[in-house]
Amino acid sequence: MIPILITSGKGGVGKSTIAVNLAVALAKHSRVSFLDADLMDPVAHLFFNVNKEKLGEYGKMLKPLQVNENIEFMGLGPFVPRGVGVALNYEKTADFVVTLLKFVHWTGDYLIVDTPPGSIDVNVKLLKELEGRARAVLVGEPHPFALEDNLRMFDLLRLYDVDVRAVVLNKYDMFVKEVAERVAGEYEKLGVPVIKILFDKELQVRVKPELFKDVAEVVA
Repeated sequence: MIPILITSGKGGVGKSTIAVNLAVALAKHSRVSFLDADLMDPVAHLFFNVNKEKLGEYGKMLKPLQVNENIEFMGLGPFVPRGVGVALNYEKTADFVVTLLKFVHWTGDYLIVDTPPGSIDVNVKLLKELEGRARAVLVGEPHPFALEDNLRMFDLLRLYDVDVRAVVLNKYDMFVKEVAERVAGEYEKLGVPVIKILFDKELQVRVKPELFKDVAEVVA
């Protein structure tokens, strides 16, 4: 199973939307496991419409929730009522993420991991667990502030020998053209493919994996 980290230097850039659509795109040809490790803002379960009633055990491990024939899911979201905050310190958060990583009976060819945003300590713990064997997609928007955050995240991924397969610039056409092009040029200097995703309001209500075919090709 190949771990694929969907990560970003800051929140709110569409990381979870891209992670879910990438999972659906890959599932057309492969089995996909999906770990929502973003305990700060767990929303992927809403895309997949899963609930904890489907939870089962596999020996001493947990069975992931089955989304469909080719996608399985596990994350905190289905187990926390809406509107209820989760106050976890670093140790508990990191332990929870590692538990989901190690003690769920994953069966996919790929494990999509929707990570917490930022180069924070929880991500460091996750990267240590996956050091030298994970691929990554770095998500951002074509904005100078997002660029600074993502350059720090890129350095962290490289530090832990993560194979960064692509930078995805989300909602590319919603930013000033000259600024977007300048930011894209800075990302191109990193030596990885830069994939531009245009704003599509339908992504607010449904998945459109056809928009993420290029992302699926570079991570696979």
